[in-house]
Amino acid sequence: MRAFFALTPPPSSKLAIDAWREKAFPHFFSPVKASNLHITLAFLGEITENHLDALSQYVDSHLNMQCFSITLDYVGYWSKPKALWLGNTALPKEQLELVDCLQKAAATCGIKMQKRDYISHLTLARKCHENPPAALIEPNFTFQNTELTLYESVSSPHGVLYRPILSWPFSPRFSF
Repeated sequence: MRAFFALTPPPSSKLAIDAWREKAFPHFFSPVKASNLHITLAFLGEITENHLDALSQYVDSHLNMQCFSITLDYVGYWSKPKALWLGNTALPKEQLELVDCLQKAAATCGIKMQKRDYISHLTLARKCHENPPAALIEPNFTFQNTELTLYESVSSPHGVLYRPILSWPFSPRFSF
């Protein structure tokens, strides 16, 4: 199975991002479905059931994360995969800690990930054959992250579906 770890915006944020995308970029050929919106933390590629068991055990024993917020506030474009995405100018330390933990988890479990610098992103559209003009309305979406999710990427005749396999809740953050 093709798998990846991600943060998933709450449904209200997914709907707000989808509505903003329709206003800011009205003519897309392949927008990502609102139900598929997520922030990738670690793309694992093809993994086996043994990898899945080992990853689950590793994350169970090493994850100790409190809820944290992310603000998506700029638009990016990658020409090679032809993808338009939202990013966050300020990466929370918790997000970077998660990325580091998940890279260690993959290495410990024998999963070879591509060596790339981490770029936080939420893909808005694919098959954008040229860099779209600047957004008509600047993005500014803040939401609370409450869990880590391991997804399976499933291809179908109707497009890609990201099916949650496992999730790990973060501890609530209390303020006095």
